[in-house]
Amino acid sequence: MSSHAAGDLRRVPRASVVIPTWNGAELLRAALGSLRRQTYRDFEIIVVDNGPDVRCVALPDNRGFAVAVNLGIGAATGEYVALLNNDAEAEPDWLGALVAALDRHPEAGSVASKMLDAREPGIIDAAGDTMSLFAWNAGHGEGDGPPFAEGREVLSACAGAAGYRRALFDEIGLFDESYTSWFEDVDLGLRAQLAGFRCWYEPSAVVRHRGSATLGRMSDTKTYFTVRNTLKLFFQTMPLRRLLIWGPAMVIWPWIDPVLTGRPLRVTARAWFAFWPMVPQVFRARRRAYARAQGVTRLLTLLESPWNDVRRAMVALWARVKSGSARRAGPAANRA
Repeated sequence: MSSHAAGDLRRVPRASVVIPTWNGAELLRAALGSLRRQTYRDFEIIVVDNGPDVRCVALPDNRGFAVAVNLGIGAATGEYVALLNNDAEAEPDWLGALVAALDRHPEAGSVASKMLDAREPGIIDAAGDTMSLFAWNAGHGEGDGPPFAEGREVLSACAGAAGYRRALFDEIGLFDESYTSWFEDVDLGLRAQLAGFRCWYEPSAVVRHRGSATLGRMSDTKTYFTVRNTLKLFFQTMPLRRLLIWGPAMVIWPWIDPVLTGRPLRVTARAWFAFWPMVPQVFRARRRAYARAQGVTRLLTLLESPWNDVRRAMVALWARVKSGSARRAGPAANRA
């Protein structure tokens, strides 16, 4: 059944909210409850899995985020499509703020929400996505202060809570399903930038996100996909100069990452080997994205310097060295 929050089943809603979920009934109830409290009412809800009083698109097994949201977008009828994770709860004005931002910024193909950490009120989970060599949630872990109170152009929207213009999907296609999960939203954002669509960060569109509530904060599955997909994203989307200069470092990075982060080498190595059969597809997708690119100059202004990643790697390495030294010193101090 279609749940048109405006109450008129005969008309097409202006916005469609798609929620991908998998075995997340408790989380889903909270997400749906937050949507029913929205002040903006001209929308429908589409759950890709199962749920009450909504349009449902069923999947027999967990095929990943990209497949789920693409099915939801295909079933959606609205001019605007909003995505909401099943582990996120939207503030009452969230959807209205997304719609208003898309109305105010016709040059924008997408709008990023202010995503707050549900476990730590006042801490940013994401204020859009950004990238240098690696992609990450902008503002993650920072306090919700003045830097996040003003709207601005950003590289990409985090698809855990974002609004999209249907025209963007018509122009550049849907999420790349070969990512399965993680970084497909940054890939879409980069393709959109190359096609001339901008992305706007809207601070009044607020959600509270539990973060990795479905698969855990850093499971082997998440490590595998984030490492494999980091390689895919870099080689598929980065401007040629950055690719040529930094490509060799990215190729060896999965073998160094366990030293910097403590993630298991057996998983990062498996992800590295899984990337290589994808290379022909990666470069075909790259050619398509750059064939009619009109936003390369603006893309370069939105990307961060690769040296920022080098500095972060050095900080991570030093933190692990100090941690290891403290652990070794502990037993010696106790013996003394």
